[in-house]
This record gives sequence, C-alpha cells and structure tokens, in this order.
Amino acid sequence: MKNKNEKLGMRDVFFEKLYTIFQNDPNACFITADNGAPTLDKFATDFKDRYFTVGIAEQQMIGMAAGLALEGKKVYCYAIMPFITQRVFEQIRVDVCGHNLPVTMLGIGAGLAYDIMGITHHTLEDVSIMRTLPNLTIWSPSDSTAVDSIVKDSHDLQTPQYIRFDRMGVPEIYADNNFSIEGDLTEIVKGKDVAIVTTGIMANNALKTAEQLKRKGLDVGVIDVVKIKPLNTAKLLSILNNYKAVVTLEEGVLAGGLGSLVLETMSDSNNYKPTKRFGIDDSFVFENGGREHIWDLYEINEKNLSKKIHEWHTDTIC
Repeated sequence: MKNKNEKLGMRDVFFEKLYTIFQNDPNACFITADNGAPTLDKFATDFKDRYFTVGIAEQQMIGMAAGLALEGKKVYCYAIMPFITQRVFEQIRVDVCGHNLPVTMLGIGAGLAYDIMGITHHTLEDVSIMRTLPNLTIWSPSDSTAVDSIVKDSHDLQTPQYIRFDRMGVPEIYADNNFSIEGDLTEIVKGKDVAIVTTGIMANNALKTAEQLKRKGLDVGVIDVVKIKPLNTAKLLSILNNYKAVVTLEEGVLAGGLGSLVLETMSDSNNYKPTKRFGIDDSFVFENGGREHIWDLYEINEKNLSKKIHEWHTDTIC
C-alpha cells in the first residue's frame, strides 16, 4: 500500500478516478487481460458483475468489449501496451472502430517503459499504427496530472479511444513545476527560436533540453501534445506561428509518429517551418542497460538533444 504522501503513477491515478465514475455509471464495464493492479482490486470486489478478466486472450477481450458496447455499455479494456494495440489491431479496426463503439483501450508501458523486457514489450510503433484508424481518439499524457485531466473527458466520449500510460517513476511535469495543463495540448514553456513538440515522458526530456539550450543562447519553447488524435491543428499552428523553427521529440519510431503528424499538419495548411524530428529511426531496440541508457544511445536525452538541436539551428536557421 502507498502512504498518503507518495504519488500515484499514471495508471493508478486513472483507476482511482475511474472508480468514482463506476459508482455513478452502472453501464461502465472493465475487462483486463492477465493484468492487475492494487487500484483495480476494489473494482473486482465492488463491481463483480461489471469487472471481467479473460487471461492471456487479448483478441477475445476486444471482441467481448465490442459485444458489451453494442448492448449499451461503456467498456474499458486494459493490458500491456503492445498486446492491446498490435496483437489486437484487426479486432480494434473491425469490431470497435468499424462500428464506432465506446470502447477505451488502456495500455500500460509506453515507449521503452518495459526497457529490459526487449522488443516484445517495447511499444515504439503504437502511435504510427493506431492513428491510421478512423473514429479512434488517442490520448498520450505526460504525467499523472495530465492523466487526471482526461479521465472525465474520456468517459464522456462515446467513441473508440486509446490511452497510453507510462509505468511508475515518471517525473511530474505539471504539479512539480506549477504549469497549468490546457486541454488537448499545452505550450508548457514559451519561446521564439525553436519549439519542441513532444508527448508522454519525452516532455520531461524536452524541458531539460530547453534549459540547456537557453544557456547556449537559444529561446526554446516546449509543447506537450496530450491528445494526438484528433490533433488540435488550429491551436498547434497558432502556437508554432510564434517560432522560427520546430523540433519534434518522441520515444517511438519516426515513421508515421508524432513528428510525421506535425509535418503533415504544417504541409496541409501550407504553413511551413524548418523542422527536425528526433526519435527512433527505423530500428528495433535490442540494447539493454535501462531506459536512460537507451535514450543516450539513440540520442533522445537532453545531453544529445541540446547538442544536436544547437548544431541544426546553427547550420539551418542562422
């Protein structure tokens, strides 16, 4: 059990608030695929007729969720992230998104959160894959405060959703720095030279990078994208208009990811800015040594980013 002064992780903040929603919504149901959590125990106890576990059968879970949703239920499905996106992609596409059903996929372990578990448990492709699905909303909160801000909105939304949770130990961006989260995307730090557009745990790396670049004379802002799809394009473009250049940062593959989305958005609006993407470039990650070690190898930590962005800005913008 956690003491009252210990912060809950993303997943547990969501489940704590969802419990209250379940108390007031008799149509809310929960299905888990061989995954538990202390914060889920009271769901199993207090909502026995609305809490189901299917074991290691994620495809069955999505089919079951679709059936419940067709009968008027609001369904939440929970599993480790690669198993609730890639393993069940066809079922989500056809059964859930094809019928535009109120089923929310909750994935734990964004990006390299399961660092030592290898490529079976890494989730570097999920944004690229899932954003191709019509009707699907994608949430990618950066910390527990961001998670808390989306629970009610995600419950009110009666369409398919996918929510990306990191694991324990993610730094608090908003509560610890007195930043105010502003809906689907937030300009955490304002600047004028370079905007770093990011999501999830990389928001923390972006803030550290902005601080290092400030010492090198660059005025760098940070934009945290909490809702990846549908992206608030008008708000993003309005913010980017105040910058000379754009950098995107993600703990995922570059092909089709957040950086691609930002470039598509600028291209479709004929609103071009010099842009540089940082992430995992067409590679599986077989290296061990922990998450921060992998960040260093793939140059997505603040030390490498500040160097790379400064060089790029000097060569391209100046």
